[in-house]
Amino acid sequence: MKKLYTLLAVWIMLSLAPAAHAGDPSFPPTQQAVNQEIINLPWEYELQKYPLEKSNSHFKLSEGFALLRGESARRFDFLTQGMEDPDTEALIYNQDTEIQLIFNYYPSGYVSLEDWEDLDAAELLGQISENTEKSNAERAKHNIHGLTIGGWLQKPRLNEDNNSVSWVFDVLDGEERYVNAISIKLGRKGYEKFTWVSSYDDYLLSMDLMAVLVSQQSFDDGHRYADYSVGDTMAAFGIASLVAVTAGGNKPKVGLAALFAGLLALGKKLLIPILIGLGAIAAFFKKLFGGKDPKPQPDSPEV
Repeated sequence: MKKLYTLLAVWIMLSLAPAAHAGDPSFPPTQQAVNQEIINLPWEYELQKYPLEKSNSHFKLSEGFALLRGESARRFDFLTQGMEDPDTEALIYNQDTEIQLIFNYYPSGYVSLEDWEDLDAAELLGQISENTEKSNAERAKHNIHGLTIGGWLQKPRLNEDNNSVSWVFDVLDGEERYVNAISIKLGRKGYEKFTWVSSYDDYLLSMDLMAVLVSQQSFDDGHRYADYSVGDTMAAFGIASLVAVTAGGNKPKVGLAALFAGLLALGKKLLIPILIGLGAIAAFFKKLFGGKDPKPQPDSPEV
């Protein structure tokens, strides 16, 4: 999982990445080299189903989106954010709308839905706001103004038809407004987390699109939530606890396995998806590709 870092770090990695990685032989030596490597990553465009190996699932790519999978998606993490997230298995990007959807898979075991009624949306939002205020003190040390949690644009919603949960809340950064939109889809042996990246206005214009994109990911036969069999490994937490920590709330008062410690760390760094969504990577893409398709073009033939 990504380590805790601030908006300043994101911007540094986007604008001064080579300097930040001086001496790291795996990182390109210049910003131009970084840009070129991103352009030359194996972006996929064909409108077909693509296998996702970590989660034993597949994803049907929609028109207008480009896809990175596996090591290429994790390399993109490294080039744009300064570190690789081992749980990232794919991302899609739309150059026209600057929308991203990031796929992370966690082999937690089978997550029960039995505690769903324990989730209190109002209490959770209060915890998210409180934890954000605490993190603002760290931002202040770096002369970064604080963030304020607005409210639910969509309270956590359980969809039992496809065994998924999604939620959206807005975030204020000074006069700017952004969204934190997450969806979790359960499988037999773990879950896929989808992080939507866009501005608030762009989300309002395409708010139904996230559900469509999430629905285009399906676990393979034998790995679906419905394929559960007695004796399968159970996750050390239920869906309510998973949502609370992933959204940035507090640790529930239940005994959890070591894996939950990692999820708790994720909750503390709740603002990573928000920070990504603060226009940084969208602006980076726009500057990098100049409004053009990121697919590398063949060299011009010699005359």
